[in-house]
Amino acid sequence: MKKNIFLSGILLFFCAVLHAQELKIEPLEKLERDLMPRTHERLDLNDEPCAILRVSVADVKDYTFEGNIVGDIIYNSGEAIIYMPGRTRNITIKSEKFGTIRYDFPERLEKQVAYRLRLKVILPEDQKRKTLVMLEGGWHPSQTSFGAMVGVVAKHGAYLRFRSDFGSASTDLECDDTGALTAGGSGMPYYVEGASSKARLSITGGYLFRVAKPLYGYVGGGYGSRTLAWETVEGELVKNADHSASGIAAEVGAIGRFGSFALSLGCQTVNFKYLEMSVGIGFFF
Repeated sequence: MKKNIFLSGILLFFCAVLHAQELKIEPLEKLERDLMPRTHERLDLNDEPCAILRVSVADVKDYTFEGNIVGDIIYNSGEAIIYMPGRTRNITIKSEKFGTIRYDFPERLEKQVAYRLRLKVILPEDQKRKTLVMLEGGWHPSQTSFGAMVGVVAKHGAYLRFRSDFGSASTDLECDDTGALTAGGSGMPYYVEGASSKARLSITGGYLFRVAKPLYGYVGGGYGSRTLAWETVEGELVKNADHSASGIAAEVGAIGRFGSFALSLGCQTVNFKYLEMSVGIGFFF
């Protein structure tokens, strides 16, 4: 039950992170082979053939256009077709997201000629989201574990991490550090010297953020467990409760970015009873 609660909590960390966007207007293109101004002619108030401006942008219906426009604008998928008189100098582009932008043509439009104006929505370079994938190793003086981390980050982001030693130490018997049974029985079993089984598992997630180029930090939590079991002469496993822990896992660490290459160093605790250091290597995409 606890594991399901923590897993649900981890998923909540992955909410959308919004960043400032800007609208880029690429240089005006002259479409010499576009015959639409002649085959679908539209005349201006002086009975002169119009030029055609093709404005290409995703979600084009979210934009409005103002200026020396003749007739209705034709909206197609990803494109607005706008008739304008020859010698027109500019057009005004409006959107709720980017406000009002006046674009001055590098030269006056020619009648019966088609042009293309491309609009691109871009993120500033330092706010573009990056996907981080890392392979990791966890170290404790008596145990090692391995896992992976996946995150998405710009200035702010989130991550998920899994770590395990892929071992098993399931038992109904428990003892303290002296070896005396504290659950599932009584007395002092005879143990095989040096024979033990270990198991390690954690599933965590949290907040991933850029501290300053090229340094990132992370802090998170989730579910974790670590089990140490001693083997008796009868072949049974007895969990050492003094060196085992399960429940809330908390972690903190730092990630250095070197181009696309990434290195991490951090630590994780389970119920503040078991502490494990971790290192990782991976890539930003």
